[in-house]
Amino acid sequence: MDSFKQPDMKNFIKSFVKMKPKQIIIMLIGNLVLALGVALFGKAGLGNHPFHTMLYAAANLIGGDLWHTYANCQVALNIVLFIIVFCFGRRHIGLGTIVNMFLLGYAVDGFGKLLDVLNINPAASGGAYLVEWLGLKNIWQIILEIIATLLISLGISLYQSGELGAAPYDALPLIAVDHKKPFAPYRMLADGSCFVLTIVFSLICGFSNVPVEAKIGIGTVLTVFCTGPFIRFFDRTISYKIAGKSE
Repeated sequence: MDSFKQPDMKNFIKSFVKMKPKQIIIMLIGNLVLALGVALFGKAGLGNHPFHTMLYAAANLIGGDLWHTYANCQVALNIVLFIIVFCFGRRHIGLGTIVNMFLLGYAVDGFGKLLDVLNINPAASGGAYLVEWLGLKNIWQIILEIIATLLISLGISLYQSGELGAAPYDALPLIAVDHKKPFAPYRMLADGSCFVLTIVFSLICGFSNVPVEAKIGIGTVLTVFCTGPFIRFFDRTISYKIAGKSE
């Protein structure tokens, strides 16, 4: 059987039944780590991951409570992407896909509000800018940005290694891998597309009206190039070992 051949509906349904507790735990932990990373990106204020920056920009365009609207936008977009993945990469759909589709956005919402309670919001601190065009006010923003990048990559790596399905967005480059294409460039292509859409939404709203969570920054650019390679790094060094997988 070719590695990219779609499972028939009978085997597709069976995949939701044949789950081990270890797989479920790894998947849930991975999603929580990912959600925390996204929330920290927002508080760092130096640019979020392109996919989530795009969602924050769309939420700002729609209006209402930013965090809650962001979560609703993520669910709506995930449903559209789910249909695409169902048609072309059904083997990557599982319980983890459903959890990520409907719960990740609200987990980010919860972590964001928790960080507010803990007063972890260096981008909102007073004082003069260290580097104004970057939006950099203090060293904590850089530290948070680095931590967030690592957490997002680790979170994606963990929940994918549980083999209970990938998020619809994360499944797109995996479909390319099924067809013997390299992972990192296609992940970069997906992130780059979100980068462009963020600019479009920001132009519509006016860049001066864009909240810090939706602003494009050095972190947005770095994640376009770093997330794919970091995911593979964590696959080999942490996630596959925890899941008992081999390359």
